[in-house]
Amino acid sequence: MRRGPWFLIGVLILATHACAHGRRPAAHAAEAQPADSAVVLNVTDFYVLTVEVYAVASGTSYRMGTVSPGIVSHFTLRQSMLGNGMVEFVAIPADSVYTVRSGELLLVPGDIVDFVIATHLRNSTATVRP
Repeated sequence: MRRGPWFLIGVLILATHACAHGRRPAAHAAEAQPADSAVVLNVTDFYVLTVEVYAVASGTSYRMGTVSPGIVSHFTLRQSMLGNGMVEFVAIPADSVYTVRSGELLLVPGDIVDFVIATHLRNSTATVRP
C-alpha cells in the first residue's frame, strides 16, 4: 500500500489549518495600532553609530529603545509618561561623546513626533505632528 500521497495530503491539510490560525481578523487589526491615548515617536538615525533613545518627563526617564544607523524605528509613549504634557526625547550615541536632545515638547495624546538624528548631531531635529 502506498502511503506517500496520503501523507502529503495530511501535511497540506495541517499546514493550511496552521496558516488559517495565524491570520488576524479585521477586528483585531485596529488593536495593533497605537491607541489615541498614546504618543507615537518615529526615530530616524542618520548618524554613523547606534543610538539609545529615552523619553524624559515629570522627572522620570524611560528607555524607549535602540535605533541602528540608517534605520527608522517606531515607539509608543504611554499617556502616563505625559504628565503635564512636557516631554523631552534624548538620543545617546554608542560612543557617548555627545547627547542629542529634542528640547521640551508640549505633547497631547495622539501626537506623532518625528525625531531625526542627523549625520552631524547638531543638525538633529524633532517635529510634532497632530
